[in-house]
Amino acid sequence: MRNKFRPKHQRLVLQCFPAGRASEKHPNASELSYLLYYVASRRSKLLKVGSFLERKAKADLWHARTGNVLVILDISRALIDKCPADLNLFADHVIAVLTAVLDSNDLALCQYAEATFQSFCNHHDGDLLADDQLFLQKFVNLLKLYMSIGSRSTPSHDNGWSLVSLRAAKSIASSEAIHSSNGQLREQIKIIAPPVLEQLYSDTKDNLFSINNRTQNLSLAMRRQSEDGASRSSNVSADLAEADSSDTEQEANLLAMQTLRKLFESAEAGASQVNYASHTVIRFILARPTNESWATSMIDLMAQWTPVQSRFAILRSLLEVLASLSRDDLKQKLVVTRLISSLLSSSVNLAGLSVLDVLHVLFGQILGLIERAPAGGLAADPERQSLVNNLALATGDLASHVYYSNQIADMVTEVLVNMRPAASGVVEHSTSNGSDHHSRSSTANISSDTPESPSTVNSYTNLEKFLSRTKDYNASDKDAIVVGLRTVKEIIQIANSIETGVKRNVVPLHAWDRTEWALTDSSRAVQYAYVDALLAYFKFEAASDTSGTFSLGKHVSSTSGFLAKLHLAVYDYALQESNIEEDYRIINAVLLTLLDTLGNFGILYGLPMVLQLQDTIYGQKSGLPGNKEHLRSRNLMYLDSIILTYISAVATKLGAESLAKHVDADIAKAKTSEHWQYAITNPPKALAANKILSEKQVIDEKNAASPKKMEIDVESSDGDDSEVLSNNKTGHVDRNAVVDAIVDVDLPDHVKQEFVGPWNRELVLQEKSDPSQPSIADKDFPLIFHVVANSKSRSRKPVRAAW
Repeated sequence: MRNKFRPKHQRLVLQCFPAGRASEKHPNASELSYLLYYVASRRSKLLKVGSFLERKAKADLWHARTGNVLVILDISRALIDKCPADLNLFADHVIAVLTAVLDSNDLALCQYAEATFQSFCNHHDGDLLADDQLFLQKFVNLLKLYMSIGSRSTPSHDNGWSLVSLRAAKSIASSEAIHSSNGQLREQIKIIAPPVLEQLYSDTKDNLFSINNRTQNLSLAMRRQSEDGASRSSNVSADLAEADSSDTEQEANLLAMQTLRKLFESAEAGASQVNYASHTVIRFILARPTNESWATSMIDLMAQWTPVQSRFAILRSLLEVLASLSRDDLKQKLVVTRLISSLLSSSVNLAGLSVLDVLHVLFGQILGLIERAPAGGLAADPERQSLVNNLALATGDLASHVYYSNQIADMVTEVLVNMRPAASGVVEHSTSNGSDHHSRSSTANISSDTPESPSTVNSYTNLEKFLSRTKDYNASDKDAIVVGLRTVKEIIQIANSIETGVKRNVVPLHAWDRTEWALTDSSRAVQYAYVDALLAYFKFEAASDTSGTFSLGKHVSSTSGFLAKLHLAVYDYALQESNIEEDYRIINAVLLTLLDTLGNFGILYGLPMVLQLQDTIYGQKSGLPGNKEHLRSRNLMYLDSIILTYISAVATKLGAESLAKHVDADIAKAKTSEHWQYAITNPPKALAANKILSEKQVIDEKNAASPKKMEIDVESSDGDDSEVLSNNKTGHVDRNAVVDAIVDVDLPDHVKQEFVGPWNRELVLQEKSDPSQPSIADKDFPLIFHVVANSKSRSRKPVRAAW
């Protein structure tokens, strides 16, 4: 009798319940059909039906009427499927029913509710999450409750609760509402991603790729079932049955992997969803840094899942996290840096990547770390040094992804341009003992619009430049320059070790303009790093240039351009009294590499300088008046060996057999008379220029404290230089013999004249394409360059450091 006085919508709902107190019930089919017809034709009744179902579900749960709760869940799912467009009218009540079921702590009920929650996720559009704060709070609480129930698993329940939690996470990740909820995307991802990652994580093993492969195989099997007309399974347990597996742990792993894939692979997700999901994964990794293999595999999989147009968001997230970490949190910065390096060195396509912006961010981090290094530079802080080295490697890994023809040229130029001295005032030159001493007007506060040499980089977007000149060339300045040069070498080597679909241009020679000062810098670390990078450039880039840059027909003069300045630097370097054996091996390597790589073009610049170097040291050995060089005997023997080796190589390259025989005879005589230095060879021996920084700093300190202690002649008293010199006349090759040999070479006359023409410091220094640019003499104090990486061009406090 009571039902006669109930509203019609309540009577229709109650008629759906079968009689009896069975623990398993399902709605009466005909009554449910009529209820659905009734609410579909009267939208206003949906709200009332939903409210009644919520109250009845709570009452039935209180009285433990499990069968009635099953019916309520079925009715709720049927209403969602019948009226998806009107779901927002009663979504609040569906959330309340599901929350009450989860609070019951009944595993069977919670498992049965999965279908209802999945249907809700499939149809709700997310508008309520933005417009109704009360509903939003209820929905968020439901998600948190779902993610927390995984911890209810006990030996008796096996992984049952975990599977309920993971299936709910998959339903949310598969929902269109997750990326259409107007600002709630991040919150939802922050809730569902950690339990998923916890399921996949292991401190000791890395089986992510095997789980991913199994997931792909299951998806393929389901797709084939669908194409064959078979009914598709609605849950992972059925999928596993198809794969002949009943292991709940594997099922949980597959659910977690499927959920995580959904967060990245959806074409509708966009960069924002990928960005939020990436942030959550990275933070999870930082909280568990012990398994680096697992972390790098996870980043690799994320990149593979993400649509190519959104993959850059993963790298952006890594950079954002790196920048957000405390400046002294070096361990976590190192973890993120290695993840960046892993992603950049992978084969995944990162189309849309702003390469120069990434380079700026990474170098901004490098400069900040160097600037805050303790006294003595990076060598005094091994942990900081390791992080800087890894950042440099990550920067080099950018060369693994070439997307336009000038990319590698832009990257190298972007680093090298910061080694160039700022424009200076009038410079006065004088020469003494092979070294330049000069004075210049103060340029301590040069504005950021100081003219620069031509560069392939069209703009300095995201760089805040503050140029200044200072004599305080300290350890941090040196470290920054060394790291920059090492990065140049990495970029060049990586770019030449991979195959891409882009036909790229080689790094232009003018990228090195006004960097030659580094060869004769007071820091041996800078010298060695510069040579290392320069030789890599000529070995890989210049050797592969097909544009005719190094054609003799394009040359202007052997005393103009970068190569002329470089050979002047080599000349100065050779005449330093403090040289050790490694210095002479560097000189030998530079000269022979340029000769071997550039051929006649290299001879054009190298041979005139070498002949002048020979005349300079011959003047000292012969005691000619007016000679200002005062090198010791063993230094001279090294130079003799370098000169003879170089002229022999030139003769061979030009096919001048008579000159080659003459020089080879001199070499044999020098070896017989023990005036030959066997460290000088052709081809040159591998350099030790990549020693660790701390070893170089020890050399620098010794050299600064007592230069003469660094002389190569340390093992002997060298008591009588005159006797040694008088017996050492084998190092001189008659210039006329060289001229006579070159006359017969098949080259234009003006080129052959240039080969043996006059060469001296003044000729090179006078040849300036731009009078405002300093010469090789202006090399004492490199440019102090302040860089802050800023992807949004906002003003930030600059980091003071130098390349």
